[in-house]
Amino acid sequence: MITAPPVFSRVSRTLSVFSAALLFATLVWANDPPWKGKPYQQWDLQDIQSVFTDSPWARMTTIIRNWLPNTGSGLPNDQLAGSARGIPSTMDQSSAAIGGDVGFLVLWASSRVMRAAYARDAILHGRATNLDLEKYVAEPQNEYQVTLQSVDLSPFLRKDEQFYRANAFLEMRKSKQRISPTHVRYDRDAKGVRLNSVVFFFPKKTPSGDPTIPNNEKNVEFICNIEGSILRVGFELQKMVDKDGPAL
Repeated sequence: MITAPPVFSRVSRTLSVFSAALLFATLVWANDPPWKGKPYQQWDLQDIQSVFTDSPWARMTTIIRNWLPNTGSGLPNDQLAGSARGIPSTMDQSSAAIGGDVGFLVLWASSRVMRAAYARDAILHGRATNLDLEKYVAEPQNEYQVTLQSVDLSPFLRKDEQFYRANAFLEMRKSKQRISPTHVRYDRDAKGVRLNSVVFFFPKKTPSGDPTIPNNEKNVEFICNIEGSILRVGFELQKMVDKDGPAL
């Protein structure tokens, strides 16, 4: 029987090992959530939607509507109401009546994972052709950012950012300590008319330099008073980890 020379045998074995490793990596990517096993440079639209709707950095909830919905400029644009940012279509089905439910999506937007999803989504949709993805994702964030989105943000049109700065906070579940926002920003469309989202900024450090969220804290709640209805969602910090470690 004719056998291959040793050097070719070694190459064949090396290729076999490489193929097996590649297959294993592919299977890991398929089974793990994208933020753990798949490089964000390779995320597709399905991966991005998973980050926006089914990750530890995203929370969906409903509250009772105590206000008349705004039928004009307060409604979100097509990008917000549609799937471009991965917001679930079920949020479009919120009741328009007073006393009905209205859906909200709350995102821990300062994390590497969420920033990667925002940037990758913009690239895939042609909104940021010259964006340096790696630089954007790695850019240090001086504050925690929590973003609020909904099919009806009209309560935020009736009251300004200063009002919601005084009516929102992060609460540590263990210590019950509360962190107030340093400021609140209303993000509007390119024309400055439609309100797309509301961003709450929270300090990472106390005046003495200590972390505002202790390392041993496992759960943090974002709480906001919206026209007398309390929006409350919890984030499990021990799960907010990507391949590079904690991602807040």
